[in-house]
Amino acid sequence: MEFTSETGKIPKGYGYLLKPTVIVEALTKANIGIHIHLVRSHGRRLFDARYWPPNGDVLYERLHIKVGTAIERDLPELRRRAKEEALPALVRWISDIVAQDLRSVIRHGEQEIQLLPPRN
Repeated sequence: MEFTSETGKIPKGYGYLLKPTVIVEALTKANIGIHIHLVRSHGRRLFDARYWPPNGDVLYERLHIKVGTAIERDLPELRRRAKEEALPALVRWISDIVAQDLRSVIRHGEQEIQLLPPRN
């Protein structure tokens, strides 16, 4: 697995939902062997991911994960949900995709999963 990440600055009083090490550990335990790019940024998204199959420009499969921020008072509960519910759902989702035959329609299509709903 190749892993890259970007982390943006956040306003005072906010924190990120998940650390990169938590995500890498979960995906490594599941033997996910594709390129993973994590973007942590302040914005409306809390936690989602997109799978891209190889194409003419990029010859390998990619998993693009976005993790957002929350106000500090909301972080304990959101982090718990992210670790106990959303991260296992991500692992199941991407594991199901990469378990498919390379020629399958599922593995040749771009797919997205919303793991925690966006903030209002």
